[in-house]
Amino acid sequence: MTARPTTAPVIGLCLMALVLEGYDLLMYGTVVPSLLAYAPWQLDATDVGMLGSLTGVGMLIGALVAAGVADRWGRRRTLLAAVLVFSAAMGVCALAPTPAVFGVGRMAVGIGAGVLMPTAAATLIEFSHSRTRARSVAMGFVGTSIGGILAGVLSLWLVPTFGFRAMFVAGLVPALLFLPLMLRYLPESPAYLTSRGHATEATAIAARYGLEPEPTSTAPHPERGLRALFGSGRTTATVLFWGMTLVCLLVLFGVATWLPALMKSAGYPLGAALSFLLTLNVGGAVGALGGAALADRYGIKPVTALGFLCAAVSLILIATGPPTAVVYLLVLLAGVGTTGTQILLNTFIGGHYPAACRTTGIGMALGIGRIGAIIGPTYGGFFVTIGAGSTWQLLAFAAPAVVGAALTALVPRRRDDTNTTPAVSATDPSDREAVR
Repeated sequence: MTARPTTAPVIGLCLMALVLEGYDLLMYGTVVPSLLAYAPWQLDATDVGMLGSLTGVGMLIGALVAAGVADRWGRRRTLLAAVLVFSAAMGVCALAPTPAVFGVGRMAVGIGAGVLMPTAAATLIEFSHSRTRARSVAMGFVGTSIGGILAGVLSLWLVPTFGFRAMFVAGLVPALLFLPLMLRYLPESPAYLTSRGHATEATAIAARYGLEPEPTSTAPHPERGLRALFGSGRTTATVLFWGMTLVCLLVLFGVATWLPALMKSAGYPLGAALSFLLTLNVGGAVGALGGAALADRYGIKPVTALGFLCAAVSLILIATGPPTAVVYLLVLLAGVGTTGTQILLNTFIGGHYPAACRTTGIGMALGIGRIGAIIGPTYGGFFVTIGAGSTWQLLAFAAPAVVGAALTALVPRRRDDTNTTPAVSATDPSDREAVR
């Protein structure tokens, strides 16, 4: 009996790559208290915040690199290169003799992650069916939250027992096993192949994975590169996507970096403070999957706006000092509204652009958005340095989330790209909403 074609292997490979990336990015918050206490380096809050921001600088560079190469070189080669870079960088961090070398390693982690995210988003969109696009992307990108959850769990054992370097070793070892699997089993995207004129190969891969056929572009020169993001009436949406991604990543990386230290300063022991970061990442997974299901049903635009508001409200309520059980629930909701919302944004943005410039669109949004990732840890470190209380620190991160909801509401309806691929299903609520 012939097995039914499925995209599950591709989603699974993207999931595993994003688990590694999520661990490498989100584990930093778990080592912040240890870095502050590490006597040989004598780091203060500003130093630790700046080291955290270097990852954002790397992600900015990586996202711009992805925007420049993934729509030309292909999804497969770009994904492989990204995983290799950020995994090797974890080894640099584990062995770093000085803060400067450590900072170089964290920047390299960011470069690899910055390349991976837009390329993985484009791959997942192009290996999904139109009616379940948001869920397919969420199934892959929930890996970032799973990686953060693993970081939180492992930190409870590794950091107190072996110190912060062990967390970086734990991020390197799985990549040595995963990369050969990715090299052997990850196919090239049929949408990318079609956009480059390789229709026969694209059709064969689409049939193998049970994908809808990709119509061949009828335009003599399909729009590509940065110019395509401002053509066909896309300028307003492009600028809004950049702003939405910037504020989302500011809140996400700021909260992920400073939550353990912030809760520790509020009187919680180190173990409890680290467990809040674990809860935050569980919330990210819940938000990604739950938000995607809602987006496929009700449209991605209103669900994305709701995610921003969820982050803002939860952070404001945490600032009121509720009982511990309520704090855990609110931290969970903060994860829904930060990591969960960023995953929805990847789908929202990717669905707005045709295949010929999809990775460019996502990559540029994430590239500009990395300014927020750079600002976020330093932004939180500034409030720590000036002696602001935990209430003001939390409110400072809630404000950008409100701005994100407002920007989402302004995204206009997309004009149909009738001459480019892929076609948008008129019956798909997530695609209909992606144009609003």
